[in-house]
Amino acid sequence: MNGNSLYHGIALAVGTLLVLPLALVVLNGWTPRGLRGRRLAVRPYAWAFLCLYAVMPLNAVPRMIDAPLGVVMACTGLGFGSVVVAAGCFLRAERASRCANSRAKG
Repeated sequence: MNGNSLYHGIALAVGTLLVLPLALVVLNGWTPRGLRGRRLAVRPYAWAFLCLYAVMPLNAVPRMIDAPLGVVMACTGLGFGSVVVAAGCFLRAERASRCANSRAKG
């Protein structure tokens, strides 16, 4: 059921290299070029990316260590909860951006 742990390890390493640094540098104050005009919405995007990153180890590590089915399913459920929190962060970022734009126009 858990598959080859090498594939899970590679996916976790690639995800860590691609997602985690972006979220951490945004939380430390750097703003990506595409979000420069949306200053208020940058931090919720970073938190959303951290929540999405949390799914990666929650799904990969139990499978890599060949954990029992109950542990794998519990971690998968926690990962789903993390995705729901990330969606909330994305919605909050969009709402903050719209509020800032409406104040700038009016």
